[in-house]
Amino acid sequence: MTTVAQAVFPAGFKLIKGDNLSGEDDMYTNVKDVFRIHTYWRSYEGDYTWNDENYRKFMSESVGYPMYRTKDSLLWGTGKLDGFYSYTVVDWSGEIFELYSKENDADFATYSKWLISSIREYRKKGKKFMFARRLHMVS
Repeated sequence: MTTVAQAVFPAGFKLIKGDNLSGEDDMYTNVKDVFRIHTYWRSYEGDYTWNDENYRKFMSESVGYPMYRTKDSLLWGTGKLDGFYSYTVVDWSGEIFELYSKENDADFATYSKWLISSIREYRKKGKKFMFARRLHMVS
């Protein structure tokens, strides 16, 4: 059974709360590099299963750069959009994680590797890599 586990980010990354009360638009940043999740590509037309060839093509068109499938069926891709370097990983359940930065430097490479390896490491431990979710009670 898989459990959800809040991601532990590298030292120096801080939470920037978004407007969505659930935390879906929260970001984690060290000022230069930013991690965020995407939910707006999860609903789409078509008869796909996560990370199959059709979904890989769909994601490539959506993000604007090529996406590739790893041997263990993660999707990943990297490119430059609107002056920002972007690295995107889609996990096995369709969660979309992005790292972006103005600089394509050693830090960007390190955090890109950290993202995909952390997703895999959480899975090995029977956990699902997730950003923290905020819950608010409405009365």
